Amino acid sequence: MFLARYNWLPWLASDAMPLASTVIYVAIITSIVVVLFHRVVKPQNNKKPASRSQNTLPPELRWSVAQLAHSFFTAQFDFIKEGFRVTGSKAFRFQLRKNQVIVVSGDEARRTFFGAKSLNLYEGFQVLIGTIPTGLNPRVLHGIYKRLNNLQRPDNLQNLLPQLITDCHQKMNSWDNLIIDPCASLHDVTFQMIIRAVTSYEVAEDTRLVSHLKYFYDIIDASVKPLHLWAWVPGLATFYKLRASMYVYWTFHQAVKRRVHSGVRRDDSLQQLLDSGESFQCIVGFMMGLPIAGARSTGTIGTWLLLYLASEPSWSRAVHNEIKDLTTTYRDFSSLSKEDIMGSISAIPLAAWESQTPQLDLCIRETLRRAQPHTAVRRNIGPDLSIGAYTIPSNAFVLYPFSDTTLNPTLYPDPLRWDPGRTVVDNNAFIGWGGGTHLCKGQRLANLTLKIIVACTLMSYKIDIVSKNGDVVTGAPVPDWNDYLTCRPRGDCTLRFTKCRE
Repeated sequence: MFLARYNWLPWLASDAMPLASTVIYVAIITSIVVVLFHRVVKPQNNKKPASRSQNTLPPELRWSVAQLAHSFFTAQFDFIKEGFRVTGSKAFRFQLRKNQVIVVSGDEARRTFFGAKSLNLYEGFQVLIGTIPTGLNPRVLHGIYKRLNNLQRPDNLQNLLPQLITDCHQKMNSWDNLIIDPCASLHDVTFQMIIRAVTSYEVAEDTRLVSHLKYFYDIIDASVKPLHLWAWVPGLATFYKLRASMYVYWTFHQAVKRRVHSGVRRDDSLQQLLDSGESFQCIVGFMMGLPIAGARSTGTIGTWLLLYLASEPSWSRAVHNEIKDLTTTYRDFSSLSKEDIMGSISAIPLAAWESQTPQLDLCIRETLRRAQPHTAVRRNIGPDLSIGAYTIPSNAFVLYPFSDTTLNPTLYPDPLRWDPGRTVVDNNAFIGWGGGTHLCKGQRLANLTLKIIVACTLMSYKIDIVSKNGDVVTGAPVPDWNDYLTCRPRGDCTLRFTKCRE
């Protein structure tokens, strides 16, 4: 989840981002539109290479360029589902501009997809998704992982725990209205916590600055579709993304610069990076990349975790009692006032959070299965590769929808039901944190963040799913799997937080 999509910003390696070319773009838009018009209204002529066997490639989804691009980027879950239905196959292919894309499914495909060394994640994201800088040196990625691993060392996370809990508690207390849009308000909470964990004390303490960063990160995050039919046509979206990128870059650039010049030492991620001798550019890139990589995905799972707990009172009580038992183990809960509850949660050590919350662990695992609208992408950088009866050509892109596993009734009976206590058919089939050699690099921090959000909520509030009119809604909401950014609930759905006393 956290870093599962590897949303590294393509411009984090440069100190300056050119603006002049934006003006030139306007002059060529008209001619581009004319050319595009003649291309998008007719079906593609996707001839197979003469040297390749006609029987080894998956069946082709023969739609027009416009229909393919629009469906793939606006309703990807439905598009993939329809592709399997139309072709009647476990794999199908289509063209996105000059790129051949193959969608696969089934147990063998899952194992090959996550295990084959020639299926490269970074190449896939660089071209098809556009969220990794082109030409990124593998040693740079290794350095990123190393720094992230250092950040998640037990001693670092233990020191970070009280600050994360305080941030979560204060953010929730700042809500003017306790009937909230969970896909907005809870994402604000996780963003604040991730900023605290991976950037600097000064940035995290400035709530107004964090709010501005969230606004600009949302602009960047919403414009990561480079192969969308019109995405390469410059316009306002390009300008807004450029402006947002510059603001984020400048914010962290200034934060690092001020720390270095002030000589002040802080117990935060920035100080660790400075002490380890990392370059100025590398530190800014690290601080820019991680919030977009982790805050959205963690926020989505945190949102759905609370929605499901609100819809299942028995599990909500079980998790509440589990957390309460932990607080009494490490601090006398009965003698605390309501205002001291956060102090009691802060007294729980990291080891207990990670090993003594089995009920909450089950809830997180089931939420990762049920509400993660993810389609993994790879590029075959090796020779042709076989998956079942089909061949994946060299340089082709391969997609594997998580729904092929997570909504599979053989692996998860009654898959649309959120059931943390369900019997596990095959542990190896769980891909909530990724699979193979590409497991989530920030899993430890993400898991801790989710647990803190649940603990701060259940120990201070009673939560209910309500309609816009304030009427309690029974039953769990349904995720919109076509909404790849926030996986919003379908229909009328808000969360009501009612302050409670123990």
